[in-house]
Amino acid sequence: MAKPKSMLPNVVVDEAKRAHNCQHNAAHRLKQGDKRLRVRVQRAHEHFCAACALDIIRRDIGKLQGLADQLRGGGPTSG
Repeated sequence: MAKPKSMLPNVVVDEAKRAHNCQHNAAHRLKQGDKRLRVRVQRAHEHFCAACALDIIRRDIGKLQGLADQLRGGGPTSG
């Protein structure tokens, strides 16, 4: 049986190797060693501080739950 594919193959939590700004909110400064969310976009990476990453994850969980509900027949479909 084929292994199920992940929709999140290019998303990991790692530590900042140097200080830099969060890519979602430049007012959020990451220091060396801070945990961050790293997202690979094409050949580059985007890095988000923990606070912004948690907001993004919460929003995406809701979006994924809505898609699952649609597939189960419980909600409107777009198309």
